[in-house]
Amino acid sequence: MSTKNNKVGNQGIWWHPDDMGPLKSVPYIRQFGSMKFSKVRMDENMRPHLNDGIEIHFVKSGKYKWVVDDTEVELLPDNLSVTTPWQLNGSPEGKMDIGHINWIVIKPEEFATTHPLNLGKWTKLSKKFQKSLGKMMTSENVIVIEKAKVFKKYFVELEKELSNQDKGFKTMVGNIIENLFIELHRHLSLREQQISIEDNFIEKLTQVVTQDLNKKWIIEDLATEFGMGKTKFTYEVKKLTGYPPNSFIINLKIEKAIEMIKSDNFSLSDIAFACGFSSVQHFSATFSQRIGTSPGNYQYK
Repeated sequence: MSTKNNKVGNQGIWWHPDDMGPLKSVPYIRQFGSMKFSKVRMDENMRPHLNDGIEIHFVKSGKYKWVVDDTEVELLPDNLSVTTPWQLNGSPEGKMDIGHINWIVIKPEEFATTHPLNLGKWTKLSKKFQKSLGKMMTSENVIVIEKAKVFKKYFVELEKELSNQDKGFKTMVGNIIENLFIELHRHLSLREQQISIEDNFIEKLTQVVTQDLNKKWIIEDLATEFGMGKTKFTYEVKKLTGYPPNSFIINLKIEKAIEMIKSDNFSLSDIAFACGFSSVQHFSATFSQRIGTSPGNYQYK
């Protein structure tokens, strides 16, 4: 067994192309690691990198600053991250903080942005299932599943089977990975449904508000219309748009104002009234604050 336990404060196992260990018997697994860091350390191997497979990380403990292509994320306990063979991922500084992280790299027979996922002959998962899983994995730029403690058992079972190499362990390893992919498919399906619900929520909110921008919107009334309390409604809007409801509504007013300015058919007072501002002065001040220039200057840019 390839075991790391040294003075710089890391211990565990890591099998990889230069030290395959039991992975020689399951060549579709390119890497498997379970490392516990008791001290902060720098590791060039953990800098952003490409692997020739699907790379999955599971954080048992600790907090890790991570990057997927150009997007920075934070991996927290019970978080699962998934990257495709063409995505750079790793620690931007090659810094591994105190904690425990597991990872596995599974090389598919074929998988690209232009080719559906084909895991290879080792699996009994249907082609339809594999295609669906691959499509979901390419539909998001960054996949980090939070509160994914259910995945912990797969890494524990894999470590046990790979370490012991008891009779039939190759079959057991294949079954565990298939179950991991089934669980991943289930989670990504739920994410797609949630994203669709969230998109519809913001689309409906936008439609409701823009139908009557001149109205003085009361957040409690809007929340009731969406079957929510004010607190939950405010939380959802801010989570999905980055703005609290009142600020999001102002953004919609400014968007409509810009559209009217560009048409060159309306006076500033007409625009201010149509977009629900109390006066031209109020409109000009808000517009300047949000856009960085006055409506008049914007009109003649």
